Amino acid sequence: MVALLLGALFAFWLYGWRVLDPASHAWLLYGDPAQHYLGSVYFLGEPWHWPPGTISGFGTATTSIILSDSIPLLALTAKLLGVPAGWQYFGLWLLACHALVAAAGAALLLRLGCRPPHAVLGALFFTTAPALLLRAYGHEALQGQFLVVAALALAFGPWRGWPWPLLVTAGVWVHPYLAAMVVAIASASAGAALAERRLAWRTLAWGSSLLLLAAAGAAYLAGYFVGSGEFSAVGQGFFSANLLSWFDPMDWAGFLAHFGRDVAQGREWSRLLPALGQATAGQYEGFAYLGAGMLALLAVALIAGVTRTTALQESAAVATSSRRQWAFLLLACGTLALLAVSARVTLGTRILFELPLGDTAQHLLGLFRASGRFIWPLTYLLMAWAIASVARLPGGLLWLLAGLLMQGYDLSDKFSELRDRFRHGPPGVAAAPASPLWGELLGACPRVELLLWPADDRRWITPGLAAARAGVPVTPVLIARPLPAVEAEQRRALAERRAGLGWRADTVYVAPHEAADALVASGPGALLAEPPPGFVRHVVDGFDLFVPARCPPPPVALSRPPGAAPWA
Repeated sequence: MVALLLGALFAFWLYGWRVLDPASHAWLLYGDPAQHYLGSVYFLGEPWHWPPGTISGFGTATTSIILSDSIPLLALTAKLLGVPAGWQYFGLWLLACHALVAAAGAALLLRLGCRPPHAVLGALFFTTAPALLLRAYGHEALQGQFLVVAALALAFGPWRGWPWPLLVTAGVWVHPYLAAMVVAIASASAGAALAERRLAWRTLAWGSSLLLLAAAGAAYLAGYFVGSGEFSAVGQGFFSANLLSWFDPMDWAGFLAHFGRDVAQGREWSRLLPALGQATAGQYEGFAYLGAGMLALLAVALIAGVTRTTALQESAAVATSSRRQWAFLLLACGTLALLAVSARVTLGTRILFELPLGDTAQHLLGLFRASGRFIWPLTYLLMAWAIASVARLPGGLLWLLAGLLMQGYDLSDKFSELRDRFRHGPPGVAAAPASPLWGELLGACPRVELLLWPADDRRWITPGLAAARAGVPVTPVLIARPLPAVEAEQRRALAERRAGLGWRADTVYVAPHEAADALVASGPGALLAEPPPGFVRHVVDGFDLFVPARCPPPPVALSRPPGAAPWA
C-alpha cells in the first residue's frame, strides 16, 4: 500500500493535476495521443456495436478502440459507466500505471525475500524506470508495464492458475505486446510448477485452454478482428533492442532532430553517462536504460556474488523461490529478449550480423514488428534480482537509498523536461476548434472529409476533433496498421477530391486555409483554391470548409479567431 501511494505521488509530481481533469484534453492534441483521444471520443459518443469495441465513424472503414490505441480496458469501462464523449481518461491512466508498477515491484521484491522497507524503497526504481517514462511521450497504453511486473511477482509465488486468465485478459485490453509478455511469463510459471509436480498435465491442459479462450474472447470483444487493421507489418529488425540497451541513455537530441522535433524542448536521459549510439533510428523501441543508480546496484550485486563463496545460497532468489522458477523465467524472459534483439544483432552503432529470414518468418515476426519492447521482462527481472541481492547485504537499506539518490540525480533533467511538458503542453500541440460554426455546419452536413493526409500533416487534429464533437464521421484518420489496400484506396480518393472529383452533397470538405490559397487546383496533388460548383467556401479557425450549398449558410464566416494558435 505504501509503494502504491508513493508511485501515485511520483506521478502526480511528474505530470501535475491538470492531466487528471477529465475535461482537460489540450495536452493530448498532438501526434499519436490525438489518435488515441479522438478514437475514444468517437467510441464514447456512439451507441454500442458488436463487437463492443467497434467504432463506426472514425475513418472510412469500421475500426475499433484497439486500432485507435484507445486502451480498451478503460474505454469499455468508461462507456459502461456512461462517461460523456470528450472526457479523457488517459491522465488517470498515467497515474495508475506508476502507482501499480510500484505496488507490483514491491510485491515482486517481497517474493524475492526483501523486507518491507527494502521492498518499498526498491519499488521506486520501478516507478521511475526510463523504459516506463519514455512512453509518456505519446504511447499511453505501453505505460501499462505494471502487468509485466505483476506477472513476474505472480510467477515467483506458489502456483495458482486462476489469476493468469485475468492478467492476460487485462493485457489484451491494454496492448497486444503486453499481453504477449504476460503469456510468456505465465507459460514459464506453469512450466516450473509442472517440473516441481505442483501442477498436473491434465490441469495444465485445461488451464491453458481457458487462458487461450480468455485471450481470444477478450481480443474479439475489444475489436481486434474488426475493420481495416493489418496484423503483420514491416519494420522487424529496425525497431529492435541494442545489445547496449541497458547501458545506453540514448542521444535524445539526436532522436528529436532525426524525427524533425524541436531539439531545444528536450533534455537528455542521463546526467552521468554518455549516449552510446544506436544502429537504427527505430531502436528507441528497445530503449531500456537502467539508470546510473540501478547500474551501480547491479555492479554491487555482481561484485558481492563473485567475492562471497556463499552468495548463491544466501541470495534472496534462492532463499525464497525455487531454482526451477528462476530457470523457467530466465528462459522465457531470455527468449523474449532474443526477439527484442531481432535477427539483426547490433552493438552500439554497429550491426554485428543479420540472420537471413524467409518470407514466412518475416511475416510472423511482423506481428510484433516493434520487437525491441520485448526487452522489458528481462529488464525488470534483472532490476528485481539486483535490488533483492543488495538488500540482503549488510547495510542493504543504505545501499538502496544511495542507489536511489544516484538514480534521481541521473534522471533529474528528464524529470524536469516531463514536468514542463505536462504543465505547459508539448511542442506542436494543435488548437481545439474554437468557432461555433463547426457545429452549425456539421449539424447540417453530417460528414467530414479532409483534403490532407493525416500521417503527413498534423493539421488533421482540429477538424477531426470538431467532427468528433459534432458526432459525425470523419475521414481519413490515423489508425494502427491499416490494410495496405484500404490505405491505397484512401489515397486514391484523396487525389480525386483534390482534383474536384467525387464530391458528396452531404459532406464538408476541409483544408488548411493557407494551403488552399497557395496551391493551384490544376497542379499535381494540389488542394482546391475554389470549390467545385454547388459548394460554398467558409474560413473557420484557419481552415477552409467547402460546404454543399444546400446546407444552411452560417450567419457569419469567421477566419481564425483571436488567440487561436497559428498553423505552421
